[in-house]
Amino acid sequence: MRSSASIAAIFLAALSLGPAAKADSYIPAGITFFRADVTVREDAALEVREEITVDHAASFYKYGFHRDLPISPNDHWDPRYVGAFKPDNGIRVDILEVTEDGLPASYKQGSGYTYHQIYIGKRGVPLDDGEHHFLLHYTVDFALTTGAPRDQLYWNAIGVNCYAPVAEAILAIHLPSTISNENVQVEPRVASQGGHSKLLPGSTLERADDASGAIVYRATNVAARQSLSLVVNWPSGYIRETKYRHLRRDGWTLAAPCVVFLYYLIAWFRIGPDPKPGSVQARYEPPEGLSPAGIRYIASGTTDGRSFAAVIAQLAVRGCLRVEAANGKYKFSQLMSDRATQAALAPEEARCLGLLFEDGPSVELTPAMDERNAAQNGRYVFHIHEELAKQLSNKYFTRNSGTIALGVLMTLFFASILAATTSGRDTTGAYMFTFWILFCGLMIGMMIEVSFLSAWRTVARAGTGWIKMLPGTLAVAVFLGIIGFLLKKLAEGVSLSYAVMLVAFLLINLGWAPFLKRKTPLGRQVFDEIAGFRQFLEKVEQDQLNRLGGPGAASQNLEKLIPYAIALEVKEAWGDQLAQAFFATTVFTEQ
Repeated sequence: MRSSASIAAIFLAALSLGPAAKADSYIPAGITFFRADVTVREDAALEVREEITVDHAASFYKYGFHRDLPISPNDHWDPRYVGAFKPDNGIRVDILEVTEDGLPASYKQGSGYTYHQIYIGKRGVPLDDGEHHFLLHYTVDFALTTGAPRDQLYWNAIGVNCYAPVAEAILAIHLPSTISNENVQVEPRVASQGGHSKLLPGSTLERADDASGAIVYRATNVAARQSLSLVVNWPSGYIRETKYRHLRRDGWTLAAPCVVFLYYLIAWFRIGPDPKPGSVQARYEPPEGLSPAGIRYIASGTTDGRSFAAVIAQLAVRGCLRVEAANGKYKFSQLMSDRATQAALAPEEARCLGLLFEDGPSVELTPAMDERNAAQNGRYVFHIHEELAKQLSNKYFTRNSGTIALGVLMTLFFASILAATTSGRDTTGAYMFTFWILFCGLMIGMMIEVSFLSAWRTVARAGTGWIKMLPGTLAVAVFLGIIGFLLKKLAEGVSLSYAVMLVAFLLINLGWAPFLKRKTPLGRQVFDEIAGFRQFLEKVEQDQLNRLGGPGAASQNLEKLIPYAIALEVKEAWGDQLAQAFFATTVFTEQ
């Protein structure tokens, strides 16, 4: 009997202890502990520190552990606090630290619509069922709503994209010490997106005491895709957003343009100043041995449509061709000229004459901006430039092109590194956009500097030719618009600092290039002679030149001045109209 009683007692004890032992060994699956400490800084940035403990969570993280930071539009959905839904709410983060089980962990941040996702450790490898402790430390910009009468923070701590249940969640908001708790209003909530779900049975949500004065709320038994959120507001005036806050995240990228600017500054000092100008005296003849196109090349460093017009006018004055204008087109007819006249032509004039009539005794040109006409007219300008460069390059002035080329290479080098290492919400296409902006921006900027500004000045002075300027100006405006659009995309997807950096690169290279141009001693002398000749044309012969209806109507003395007046932008009758018609074909600068 005693033996039977002992066995029964042991059996009853086992039955009574069994459930308790099973309850004690139960471990909830998913996130067992979650704590977020959000510190509101006086410069309107947030500093967030998250502690996450997971256990038996393999079924929730089949492709590795990932954390959806609570910054997506799904987490900031409530129009009462953040306005209308936007695919990009403008919130940006900077990851400072990620650890797993106390050790630094590798991580990968998403981009575009997955910008809020942080993958920790190896991707594609399921998380084991053991216990793991993760720590994330990051800063957040543009999550606060500031302005009278109250500033506000709306923060969904866990995030509504969390598919794992959370046994215990704590959210602590640390406000600046200057804000009194008496002036702070708090609205806590545990809910899913839309706020329709309710606490599970046995769940709790309560405020916890904190010795530091932080606003702390604790929730238990938070369901999957539910989040502990707080809306905290306080009187305005304590948070002061910095004036250039948008540049704060990646402001260091502006160091690269500063290096390029310093390079150009050192080069400017090394090159030294231009030779001092001499006295300018009126000259009644052009500098000896220089053709009209050559004078323009020296005076502006440019070969363009006006150079072409000057060559045409010179050939007409010498009796090599006849110019007839009708309906916006120009017909050039070859005239018989003797060998002496042919031999007296400048190399670029002789070459252009041969090209014009290589297919017959007459040719008709039009300044229309279609591809065929642009190629045809540009061909003449190219050959004129080629001949001028052979004769005059580096003889009268130098642009220090090697120095500029090195500056451009430095720009491309820095840009390639920054484009390859850039980070942001959406860096897709950043590399391609960067080089497209720099290449097109530099090319268009050069065109504006060497051609468009001069052409618009001529049009403004003459009061005519506006319509002919429109096609080229519209093309430039379209490219500038595209550049502006791409810069906007980079500012949104990468950062404003990155877009400002590219603009700085363009302005530095285009701004310094004209300042590095230097005249040689001979160039200084010829420049002064050209200035004296232009002075003569402007003050003595201007009225008579303007009254000329064409080369045949001029006296012999004035006739020979017309090509030079066109080249120096003095003549404003038929030759000037011809120059305006063809100015936009092609532009070449002295290298």
